[in-house]
Amino acid sequence: MTNKYNISEKLFALETFSKKTRQDLHKIPELSGQEFKTSQYCRELMESFGYNIRLFEGYTGFTAELIIDPAKRLIAYRTDIDGLEMPDLTCNEHSSVHEGCAHNCGHDTHMTIALTAAKYLSENRSELTHNVRFIFQMAEEDMRVPGANKMVEMGCMEGVDEVYGLHNDAAFETGYIKFNSGVMSSYGSAWTLDVHGVSAHGSTPHKGLDAIREATRIIDYMDYIVAKKTDPFSPAVFGCGMINGGTIPNALADHVQARGTIRSMDEETDKILKASFHEIVARSEAGGFKNHIRSKRLSRCRQSPASRKSDL
Repeated sequence: MTNKYNISEKLFALETFSKKTRQDLHKIPELSGQEFKTSQYCRELMESFGYNIRLFEGYTGFTAELIIDPAKRLIAYRTDIDGLEMPDLTCNEHSSVHEGCAHNCGHDTHMTIALTAAKYLSENRSELTHNVRFIFQMAEEDMRVPGANKMVEMGCMEGVDEVYGLHNDAAFETGYIKFNSGVMSSYGSAWTLDVHGVSAHGSTPHKGLDAIREATRIIDYMDYIVAKKTDPFSPAVFGCGMINGGTIPNALADHVQARGTIRSMDEETDKILKASFHEIVARSEAGGFKNHIRSKRLSRCRQSPASRKSDL
């Protein structure tokens, strides 16, 4: 009979497999919706473990099932598979071979955890009391590419009784797993702001409308909104990760595009931040600028009942 002690022994026996898998995946990161090699690598392993694969036509995501008894409950585990559009600075034999793309968010680790768990469950299927499905989700990083929502629409969650997932965190001590009662992750919305001003020579700034200064003013003022207009006991963040504008150093920029995220832990704070953002941009337009905001809700994760402290 399997118990927690020999489970640990069996899992540690998979350490070599886990290390090689993580290193292999770290070398082949791919952008959202383009995870062709990654998807193939994971599919081939899951097939070798004896899982039934379901593809989603036109997309790189897939599911893999191990059904021991159709009458039993179905437990799912989800992992993301895409990389980030940024360089890999690790500089070792396992570094990314795809220039400008890296697994800097840890999705190589997420996939490795899923694949190692899948291998263990397959090798010990006689001990299983539930059916299992692994969901390999494409395009978690880029809101512009169909990802989780598209897979749900196409049926990846059909018949699932419980679903689990995790995110690695380098701030935690190795060997620990963090659970939280209630909300674990924040509301998240990605925004894009376009500010259109009027170009003028740098020696005559009074004849133009400086889009760079206006964009930074809007972004800076949002920090004030977070500090003074939201409940300090409800964490919130307004972040700008990209800003581009201007063509030459001696002229005012007539266009700036900035991109970032809004994050909060409750719906009311989320509404305050978004309403304030639109209000500030509207004031800017009253000064002669022509602005446009685009935003899209990112996924929001709550702990499932099975992941609450009281159930552990």
